[in-house]
Amino acid sequence: MILKDKIAAVEAQLQGALTELRATYAQTTDKGDIAEEVFRAFLRKYLPRRLEVGQGEVIDTGEQRSGQTDIVIVSEDHPRTFTQDLPGLFLVEGVCGAGEAKVTLTSDGLDRAIDSSLCFKRLESKPGTNTIASTNKSDVNRFYKYPPYFLIAFESQLKLDTVLAKIAKFAKSKGFHPNDVNKILDAVFVIDRGWAINLGDGKGSLYSLNSEGKRGGGWVAFHSDAVLFDFLGWLSAVMPRVLRFGPILPLYGIVPGA
Repeated sequence: MILKDKIAAVEAQLQGALTELRATYAQTTDKGDIAEEVFRAFLRKYLPRRLEVGQGEVIDTGEQRSGQTDIVIVSEDHPRTFTQDLPGLFLVEGVCGAGEAKVTLTSDGLDRAIDSSLCFKRLESKPGTNTIASTNKSDVNRFYKYPPYFLIAFESQLKLDTVLAKIAKFAKSKGFHPNDVNKILDAVFVIDRGWAINLGDGKGSLYSLNSEGKRGGGWVAFHSDAVLFDFLGWLSAVMPRVLRFGPILPLYGIVPGA
């Protein structure tokens, strides 16, 4: 597959960039900042042109606010409240997806990422008048009001089974089932290892199949040598194409020209 081979070459380049990061920077924060920009640059290059990628905080009309978010993907409907280089302020109605980027995924890092995703998933997007979302009912219910949230890392100190176990433990501590949607992050991608994805009710664009050919959902983990390709495929599936006929700013009491 030509595209898969192309992304595999990019993945190899990113691994080379990681080696260079380690040789150049002693401070973990410096490495982390550059790793975030590496992933943002990758997404700018390979996501559809109608989408833009930034970083910053996301708010909703209820004045809830996410923490600082490494990667924020927005649609063409989002106003220019950000630049590529500096943290911006994002309105959740224009956000298609968001996530956290790491060089190395550690146990503490995963805990912090899950906690950040819990904060992000409290944000609720308000539908505009006559807005059209082009996807199936399951994904509309899951990802339209509450955009998908992911964690992506170059490498991990944790096995994928450990990642799943920690997600389950966190969910239990908060009083919900790990397979519940719109509570915490939706997927974890690690370039040198594979991925873990919550397939929800199994009725969306992504699902598992058992030996009898029946659909399944919930968290699944898979060891992959094409994680970036899988990551792009996942984003394409979980970011519904939304056609808005009304502007976003008036939802926040901001009327252009007033």
